[in-house]
Amino acid sequence: MASMPKVISRLGIALGLGVLATIAMTIYPLAAIDRGNTAKITTVYRGNHGWYHARDYAFGLEWSNLSLMSTTLSTPLFDGELPSWGEPPPPPYPQTPQIPLYRLASLATGWPMRTMVFHWSVSSMTQSFPQQAERDDQNTSISNASEEVLGKRQSGGPYSSQVLWIGVVMNIAIYAAVVLGPIGLLLRFARYSAGKSGKSTSTSK
Repeated sequence: MASMPKVISRLGIALGLGVLATIAMTIYPLAAIDRGNTAKITTVYRGNHGWYHARDYAFGLEWSNLSLMSTTLSTPLFDGELPSWGEPPPPPYPQTPQIPLYRLASLATGWPMRTMVFHWSVSSMTQSFPQQAERDDQNTSISNASEEVLGKRQSGGPYSSQVLWIGVVMNIAIYAAVVLGPIGLLLRFARYSAGKSGKSTSTSK
């Protein structure tokens, strides 16, 4: 039976490695992305406002792009699925019915759970990224967003970022468990080998 200090030490090592692995798997998908899987476009409704929604995925990444519709609903409606980190803020919005410009986009990264999200907010057609969601049916926006996060594009980058703490804690726990398992097996094997060696020495005497 392992003593309490040894247990605490092993747990600390596993958690430390879990933190490092979580950080690595937050950054790696951004650097490794080539293309997405081709965005799927739907419509969602929040209150009196409708949105075109483009959503795409890649390893460790999730892209959500919203464009505000030019007309409003007379009756409030809540319909359509959005990730919790991709919900639009409450109105009013910087847009007129005649000139629909307002776009909101979010890129979440992390594996297996999302651990960080980056947000874009655009209300001018002079900014080309993110493009309007109803036209975002290719597989390049998710890689372009990753390049903006890493500073590889000169489009201004995301305007804010947010840590998804639930995903962080879960990933640390998952990676720590992955580390603890092999460590436990190695220590058991070492103790077994040491015990067997001791018995052999005693027998030979």
